[in-house]
Amino acid sequence: MIDRDERVLVSKASRGDEGAFEALVARYEKGLYNLAFRMVPDREDAMDIVQEVFLKVHQALPGFRGDSRFSTWVYRVCVNASLDFLRKKQKIQTYSLDEPLNFGESQVAKEVPGDGMSVEDLVENMSLGHRILSLIQELDPVYKTIIVLCDIQGHTYQEIADILDISVGTVKSRLHRARNMVRRLMSEEQFEEQFQPSYVKNDERGDLR
Repeated sequence: MIDRDERVLVSKASRGDEGAFEALVARYEKGLYNLAFRMVPDREDAMDIVQEVFLKVHQALPGFRGDSRFSTWVYRVCVNASLDFLRKKQKIQTYSLDEPLNFGESQVAKEVPGDGMSVEDLVENMSLGHRILSLIQELDPVYKTIIVLCDIQGHTYQEIADILDISVGTVKSRLHRARNMVRRLMSEEQFEEQFQPSYVKNDERGDLR
């Protein structure tokens, strides 16, 4: 019923029905904002990205042929807009995990054995959530996208594959590498904290919730 209702809204919006388009905006605005905010992350920048997404969608909607689901298309536009934003900034050093993508140095040695706990589980742990989200920001944008879509937003492998136009196997491979890197970064952080002078720990202590 939801898909049928959405198809009706998309059809009407593509013919210039602003009410139908506003209904689509209301349906996807929150999810797209959450995605953009986890990718950027800055509230004002995320809002700008979402506005840009809906502007592009509004302009392109008359030519939308329905080859993919509308939800897949609009999330793909948001991912691309977020990645474009990050490429323009290029201020934060990121970790590359897949050399063929040419985002930086990549070594298989960066992978570490999984402990059976997903990043989603770690994020849901209130005492670790803020730290994990901070570590995710250090990932290469391509892998940050995978982990945000899967472990934070809860998209299925197939949905992510459709959004990013890659195979399910590639989704699983990149997600595995991204999760391992988060665990690696977390281990390194814990190691550094363990050997920091006590006065540094006291000065930097704060509420992580």
